[in-house]
Amino acid sequence: MTAAAIGALSVVGLLFLLALRIPVALSLIGVSFLGVWGARGWNPAWGVLKSVPYEFVSNWTLTSVPMFVLMGYIGFYSGITSDLFNLAKALLHRLPGSLAISSTFACTAFASMCGSSVACAAAMGRIAIPEMVAPGYNRNLACGAIAAGGTLGALIPPSILMILYGVIAQVSIVELFISGVIIGLLSAAAYVLIFLVLAWLKRGGGGNSDCLISGELRA
Repeated sequence: MTAAAIGALSVVGLLFLLALRIPVALSLIGVSFLGVWGARGWNPAWGVLKSVPYEFVSNWTLTSVPMFVLMGYIGFYSGITSDLFNLAKALLHRLPGSLAISSTFACTAFASMCGSSVACAAAMGRIAIPEMVAPGYNRNLACGAIAAGGTLGALIPPSILMILYGVIAQVSIVELFISGVIIGLLSAAAYVLIFLVLAWLKRGGGGNSDCLISGELRA
């Protein structure tokens, strides 16, 4: 059997296992094991199954992952997340759409501590969404602002996903982090620009008030 045929069968087998609701991790392990077995034989497949998981989890670079998770945990329960949002709100309150923009800035700052999109969105969502909904933001807009800002956790270092990708792909994590800073800040700037344009369109020119708060946008 050719390598292309084994690859095609592996993809089909993976989709079949996922359709049976088998956990993704077990599906990937099973398909990979059978693929190596079909290409190289039983002994190489068994050797890969025994050695690769240990070699991956024993990588020294991965020790940084629980430290970043701990740092995000401490940041949330010490009140840093609320302080970040309050600081951004105080500095940006004159801009149209100030609360949405403040949530983006707070997500950007917290992303530089936690390294996780889910943690960033969850931590900032508990603080920023009620702050936006109370004065009149549409709930969809408030949740969308946090969901978009949360994605910065996967881009701005320390990004757990970048660490895992660097270990798996054997590329420089430092270079990934440098590129992530640029992309993350550009993404944050794009989100801010979207909120400014949206506020401008809703109020026809902005002003000193938060132009995303209006009767038309109430939930």
